[in-house]
Amino acid sequence: MPAHRLLTGLATATLLGAGLTTTAAVATAAEGGQRTGPVQFWAEDLGNCKAEFTIRNTTNVTTYTLDWRIDDEPLRTVDGIPFDIGRTGGMASTVLEGPRWPDDIPTEGPNTVDKRWMVSDRAPSTKTYVQDLKDITGTYNPPLPNPESDTHTVSYRMVLGPPGNNGQTQDGNPEWLGDRQWHSIEVTGCNPPVDPPATGSLAGFLGSLGSVGSLGRG
Repeated sequence: MPAHRLLTGLATATLLGAGLTTTAAVATAAEGGQRTGPVQFWAEDLGNCKAEFTIRNTTNVTTYTLDWRIDDEPLRTVDGIPFDIGRTGGMASTVLEGPRWPDDIPTEGPNTVDKRWMVSDRAPSTKTYVQDLKDITGTYNPPLPNPESDTHTVSYRMVLGPPGNNGQTQDGNPEWLGDRQWHSIEVTGCNPPVDPPATGSLAGFLGSLGSVGSLGRG
């Protein structure tokens, strides 16, 4: 998502009241995240220092965006946004069929039963994003914290989009936002230990085996 789209969407979400509330081993089982409701999201460890984020969307809204941070790195302040954010940008929801909001539908006041511009009955649209912690790209890309560590804690949350004005969960929180609650996974394989070279008697033993093998081939 371009920077101007991100900031415009964040400002729009604020006005609408959103602030109210495999190169490695097989991916680990997805836990945490938001696994119910019209907008669902979760993350998985792919190994090799990579995390995969998934957004499953049954609304017509394209601005639901994930925010994330590594090892509790400091959040940043952006003008016009009434809360601090992390590495937000680029991981947004998709919609399979139009009309889409805000692309195709003008917003005229709050979403109501009589005047509904937001719907949540669309065919599921699932989008995945892979983030390589050792090769992160984007407009905001601070260095990897704790670069010597083999594992990193990646925290993520849904941070952008219109509020849950298409219905709410039983606990009163917006249906998609979850009060911007952080979820986290451990990403592995970032700096794996390297086996030291054989030394001493072991090296001599391995060398002698090589010599025997070469004699046999002669």
